[in-house]
Amino acid sequence: KNFFDFINYYRIEEFKRRISDPQFQRYTLLSIAFDVGFNSKTAFNRSFKKITRETPSAFWQKAAAENNE
Repeated sequence: KNFFDFINYYRIEEFKRRISDPQFQRYTLLSIAFDVGFNSKTAFNRSFKKITRETPSAFWQKAAAENNE
């Protein structure tokens, strides 16, 4: 792993924390991605899938289902 992978790992972790937080429910996935430091949708999607092995929207759907239980 390189420096950018290291930084992106922490960005993704913060993204995951935020989408699980009810305070951020009114935000779009892309706006949260920009808030945590990504500069483009492509870079975010690529990094997210590389780190979590799933798409951001699939992760969000699982998180939303868990929050509704």
